[in-house]
Amino acid sequence: MLKRKLSELGSVLYRRICYPFIRMGIESRTYSIMKQGSYLNKGSVLEGRNYIGKEVLLSNVRVGYGSVVNNYSDISNAVIGRYTSIGARVTVALGSHPLDGKHAALHTAFYSTKKIHGYSYAKKDSYVCEKYLDEKNSIQIRVGNDVWIGNNVTLIEGITIGDGAAVVAGAVVTKDVEPYAVYGGVPARKIKDRFPEDKIDKLLKLKWWEMDEAVIKGKVGSGEFDDVDILLDKSGSL
Repeated sequence: MLKRKLSELGSVLYRRICYPFIRMGIESRTYSIMKQGSYLNKGSVLEGRNYIGKEVLLSNVRVGYGSVVNNYSDISNAVIGRYTSIGARVTVALGSHPLDGKHAALHTAFYSTKKIHGYSYAKKDSYVCEKYLDEKNSIQIRVGNDVWIGNNVTLIEGITIGDGAAVVAGAVVTKDVEPYAVYGGVPARKIKDRFPEDKIDKLLKLKWWEMDEAVIKGKVGSGEFDDVDILLDKSGSL
């Protein structure tokens, strides 16, 4: 216990005293903004031009170019695409418990030998607690490009949110979200598509988020992003 408490104390001192200087270095290298108390943990990477809000914790998260994660969000084991906007207090729920009608107990000590919560009675692993999209890199959530996730959303492990999708505030997302779809509710269900199917197909082929930043800025300046038809027409996709 003493060793654990000393480790916790060291972590607190590091985050409060040392990490503000590391945060400044990350901001400078990536042309990003990291607000007070934000913290990148366990291999998290910013691609550039990112905004990371106050007290945001990212653990093993790759954040794509231009993407935003707002205040008090706590996200782990995820890949986030480019130009995606994630609201405040968005969380990722990792791990599950057996609701298979077979296991008698729900506590991890009864079916996992990993001592997830400090101890275990199990002699073998009889239930897999975690779902991975990429087990090698410990990725459990994938969020696409140009996605908007509202405030107070919970993402359940093992899901993919497609490019251009939107998730309404307060939703609990338990399954994959199709590209350019709008989801909301508990559990989240499809409300509508952002565009007709033919335009969605063309936008997915266009992949404007992969364009050079100067090209994107030029298209914004000429008004192409104000009207999807103009964007597709000017890009030769109609």
